[in-house]
Amino acid sequence: MKKILIIHTGGTFGMVPERPKPTLRPSEVEQNIITHVPELAQLAEIEFQVAFNLDSADMAPANWQKLARMIYEDRDRHDGFVIIHGTDSMAYSATALSFMLPNLNKPVILTGSQRPLGEIRTDARMNLVNAVEFATREIPEVCIFFGTRLLRGNRTVKISSTEYGAFTSPNFPPLAEVGVDVHIRGNQLSLRGEPGLLPDVSDQVLALPFFPGLDPAYVACLATTPVRAIVIEALGMGNVAIRQKSLVPMVEALSEAGKLVVITTQCRRGAVDLNRYQNGMMMEKAGAIGARDMTTETTVVKLMHLLGNYGDNMAKVREMLTVPLAGEISDQLSVVSDQ
Repeated sequence: MKKILIIHTGGTFGMVPERPKPTLRPSEVEQNIITHVPELAQLAEIEFQVAFNLDSADMAPANWQKLARMIYEDRDRHDGFVIIHGTDSMAYSATALSFMLPNLNKPVILTGSQRPLGEIRTDARMNLVNAVEFATREIPEVCIFFGTRLLRGNRTVKISSTEYGAFTSPNFPPLAEVGVDVHIRGNQLSLRGEPGLLPDVSDQVLALPFFPGLDPAYVACLATTPVRAIVIEALGMGNVAIRQKSLVPMVEALSEAGKLVVITTQCRRGAVDLNRYQNGMMMEKAGAIGARDMTTETTVVKLMHLLGNYGDNMAKVREMLTVPLAGEISDQLSVVSDQ
């Protein structure tokens, strides 16, 4: 049988309904899984470790680094990895791991639940069963399994706090879907070298949404701060104001100060194309760079990764931002939705 390591990090999955004790102790989480999901033993030889026990809103880069090192150091002892994770920041963690573990030739599947494992009508049991099953397959990338779909981790966003289908992949189709049968699409990543570990990250990144009336002075002041990359979540294909309260001088000022300004879109589907409209062209001329079809979540984490590893060469950071590192960005601007 395949050997699968389940790593618990916290989240709703391990919570209990009783009060005043809202979460299980690490040893209790393992016993809870054995009690409620005994069929895991039919799928694989399971080992269980607790990395930490956090609400996922408290996840930080240091936690991503710990997970990456655990997986890298155990890569020869296990055939696959499942990470139990809170849903709120799961997409960020999956994205970070996809960059920290380049060319890992083992599946890493993050999953969690909207209701705790011990509750009636929980989604935790089937999410875990399917995550473990996919961890036994030849899928060499970091994924999220939730509901009925296996999604590329760095293409994924959380879209609901209440529905069991809480995640979607706006611009890339699912890697697999589960119903009566399991349908694997065959669009997994191809390995391009030996497994590596790149755990360094930088926190000198800021993201903010554009909205009509945004005063660019509130952003231009970032020129004198330690922040090195600013992500602006724009409208449509990357449009922001260029007439009243124009953001163009602000981008020029930030660029002259050595900051990288990156444009994403508030639209969940589609891509940024700064060459489509005058607004975008003026922003690009001022120094901004479009994130193409990367999600805002992925753009933020990729910048953290690039600055952490290549921050002494901002030209290289700028160049690599639009180069696919782990399948997070399409080679062409035309994108395929998950629908």
